[in-house]
Amino acid sequence: GGDAVWLAPRANGFFSIGEVAVADVLWCLSTGTGIGPFLSILRTAEAWSRFSRIVLVHAVRHAGELSFQEEIAGIGRAHPGAFTYVPMVSREAHPGALAGRIPAAIADGRLEARAGIALSPENSHVMLCGNPAMVDDVQTLLLTRGMRRHRRREPGHVTVETYW
Repeated sequence: GGDAVWLAPRANGFFSIGEVAVADVLWCLSTGTGIGPFLSILRTAEAWSRFSRIVLVHAVRHAGELSFQEEIAGIGRAHPGAFTYVPMVSREAHPGALAGRIPAAIADGRLEARAGIALSPENSHVMLCGNPAMVDDVQTLLLTRGMRRHRRREPGHVTVETYW
């Protein structure tokens, strides 16, 4: 007893799989430590029962920051054909990783080409977690594709959590 409990300003649990609109493909776009909540989500049976494909993108500055490689490989083995992992590294070349930042890789089509799936309002829900600049830039970009922020009263295509 007597331990301190820290609560976020909004402890409403909106960034959870149960709140996400139904879609064929779930895109989990993360930077840095923002991958953490996605790994928790991908451990649940619910994620795999709700989506036919899940794409996990982890964007970091340096390849050494691509964490949880064994766990991610295990998710891939557990869900063959349903899971795609796309590492991204912005400050150095790294074999197997896309170069640059997530917004640029969406804008020029490299992310969809790597995943082999279209990112569209017809088939996708996007969860964003990480650097606020990434979250804002990707939301702005997805708006141009007709994808809007998901809200309980107004279902959309994008769920957001800044995690910095």
